[in-house]
Amino acid sequence: MSAQLKTQLIELYEFARKRIIQSMELRHCPHAGFYNPTDEQCLFCHQGMECVWMNHNDELVSLEEKSVEELRQQVLIAEDFIRSSLTPYHLSRRKCQCENCLWLRKAQDVLRGE
Repeated sequence: MSAQLKTQLIELYEFARKRIIQSMELRHCPHAGFYNPTDEQCLFCHQGMECVWMNHNDELVSLEEKSVEELRQQVLIAEDFIRSSLTPYHLSRRKCQCENCLWLRKAQDVLRGE
């Protein structure tokens, strides 16, 4: 079960990565989206959380080496990000069939172990 859960969590990353990268504005970033915890610009940047998440979960990071618990925590963070990007028109999310809402339902099912 653990291997199957890990596979499902890793699959959830593809959509989350795509959405987070699409939302980021990197034209004026001196680090090209690589979070630097010692740079004041990064500490006060509105995209700090997205950069931190991407630096821990981008395509260069071996997700297979992460524990199931680490993967769960990162998917929870991605879930919060996706949920926060929804517009008020998504109030009836149970019926919404957009990519974001479908992903959120799948993430919730995986995280609950269904």
